[in-house]
Amino acid sequence: MEAAKPNCALIGLGGFGRQHFRTLRSLEKAGRIRLSAICDPNARGVPDVQDELPSLNVRIYDDWEQMLSCEPDLTAVTIAAPIPLHYRMAKACLDSGLFVYLEKPPVPLLEQLDELIAADAHQRISVGFQMIHSKWSRQIKNWIIDGVLGELTEIRAGACWPRSDGYYNRAKWAGRMVLDGEPVFDGPATNGLAHLIHNIMFFAGGSFETFGSPIEVQGELYRARPIESYDTACLRGSFESGVQFSAALTHASEKMLDFEVHVIGSKGWARVSQGGKMLESHLGSARCTADAEIEDAYCDFFDYIGGNKTRPATLLRDTRGYSLATNAALLSSEGIHSIALSHFSQVGDGGAYSIRDIHGLITDSLQTPQLFSETQVPWAVKSHVVRTGCLARPEACSSLRKILGQKATCGSEWSDQIEASLVPC
Repeated sequence: MEAAKPNCALIGLGGFGRQHFRTLRSLEKAGRIRLSAICDPNARGVPDVQDELPSLNVRIYDDWEQMLSCEPDLTAVTIAAPIPLHYRMAKACLDSGLFVYLEKPPVPLLEQLDELIAADAHQRISVGFQMIHSKWSRQIKNWIIDGVLGELTEIRAGACWPRSDGYYNRAKWAGRMVLDGEPVFDGPATNGLAHLIHNIMFFAGGSFETFGSPIEVQGELYRARPIESYDTACLRGSFESGVQFSAALTHASEKMLDFEVHVIGSKGWARVSQGGKMLESHLGSARCTADAEIEDAYCDFFDYIGGNKTRPATLLRDTRGYSLATNAALLSSEGIHSIALSHFSQVGDGGAYSIRDIHGLITDSLQTPQLFSETQVPWAVKSHVVRTGCLARPEACSSLRKILGQKATCGSEWSDQIEASLVPC
């Protein structure tokens, strides 16, 4: 007798939510699942949905809580909603006994993550850090586990992903630290390029299915654009194994540097560049074909639900290293530092911002992992090392929430413009 297909729902069609919709529809057409419900106040106006509505036997809701109460036969819910809603939605789905595919980042704060992990006793939440499903990521992890690189010593990541006004105007939570009293902590390391931080933790894990957790982190967070949160970050840290890691990321660059990840061991090295299209190592180099990372992640998730796998690729608990790194970086930086007008410019017609020489700084960091304050740039501010073992303490949680709630007034010329640019809640 054929097993029943998982009965699924999707919350959120904006932004990357449309990719979730397309993937779920593809899996439904392949006979893997049944897509029963969609929740988004603007669902009927989304082109992909509008085009398929006549053939969709699916119920559409404006309110996610109403959807949960009216759909008692659901098996799983994908949460592709705004970041500040992740915690409450995931908790409600767990309370309803549902499996959850939670779009990255899971939640902004470590304390929220730990509360969800405690609530997820049956490990029903899978987090959509789908980059670890890429062929290059799995090849590097296999090399590490098999000893091809020798003893792992260092992991470095860097990227310049320019983002214009349209990126920040697409949603009222974009570029925010807090929205309607809920943490957001939006920025390159905690949203757009968060996959890189999670991949560092993946490579630092002692087995193929485990993830590392840093024991200390030093970070610096900056803003050129007049936003609450940050658009530029660097961080450095270490694991109990002695492996060192670093990352330098920005949305405030005129020039694109698609992401690179360098992994260095005592016997060899591996490097992915061109945004995952090129994998090089001491063994040689190869072009990487396009991956169906999100579809592979979903198949993993549904195989887990069906009992055909013992776990999905990323359980909620596996993201603790990511949360430790990003929360410690914020605490280390003691907030977001505004860069003075004389050190950046606005470029192009789309309202992009570019910090002077940031492309070179990030390229250099992939060779010599210095923090920005350890270079000659005049706008950088020295930070301190944070031991991550303290982050779960009440005083650290309080400090993080206080930093998140700070108004964007750091004495720069941008202060008034930052305040004026905030989207009213």
